Amino acid sequence: MSRLALASCSLALLLVSAGCAHTPTEKERRSAEIHYDLALQAQQQGHMQDAVRELQQSLENDPDYPEANNAMGLLLHLAFRRPDEAVTHYERALKVRPTFSEARNNLANVHLDQGRYDQAIKLYEQVLNDMVYPTPYIAQGNMGWAYYKKGETDRALENIKAAVTTNPSFCLGYKNLGLIYDETGRTDDACRQFTRYRESCPETADAYMREGVCQAKRGQVDEAKAAFAGCETKAKPAEHQMKDDCRRLLEKL
Repeated sequence: MSRLALASCSLALLLVSAGCAHTPTEKERRSAEIHYDLALQAQQQGHMQDAVRELQQSLENDPDYPEANNAMGLLLHLAFRRPDEAVTHYERALKVRPTFSEARNNLANVHLDQGRYDQAIKLYEQVLNDMVYPTPYIAQGNMGWAYYKKGETDRALENIKAAVTTNPSFCLGYKNLGLIYDETGRTDDACRQFTRYRESCPETADAYMREGVCQAKRGQVDEAKAAFAGCETKAKPAEHQMKDDCRRLLEKL
């Protein structure tokens, strides 16, 4: 058989294979949506293994379902610490829906956690170019943190300040500003940001602890004691280590 004939046969096989690709039926799509909804409910209740099982069922019915791939990526990244698998799901979601900015932001977060800062920043910039993305301050704040990890502190501060200006209740923004100022020796600025963190997130024990540590550095003993007591009170049952840490810090003052 000639090379031309072989090439023709190969092309024919490819076309046949492409023609046989399975397209989910309406029933399968509906089943995928039902299992996706059940996964969200399980996740909200803290049942992560159940959520994964439901998402697996969803994706068995419709492997290209963008929302299910994005949700699976989140669980694999944040709950199960399996970033490489998370990337696969985010990329599949984006292949099916290139305008899915939430998945793009989540993919950038994996790159950020893995130290691939330039890749993360590029993705965050793409998210910020989406005029209808509902939470741009999250992408901008995360981009700022990526710049900080790269060693570009001024650009980091610029972006995180823009994020908290867009959303004055953006707790993570104030926390990260406080961390940057603290790590660069600007204790007074750090304390101001940690106070804003606590004011924006009054039910978050971590905010009280960070504010207290900063106040202790400045010699504000009474204020630090109040912050550590607040941390101990606000710590949730699952945060028993933080509760113990705040109790020990309070006892040392």
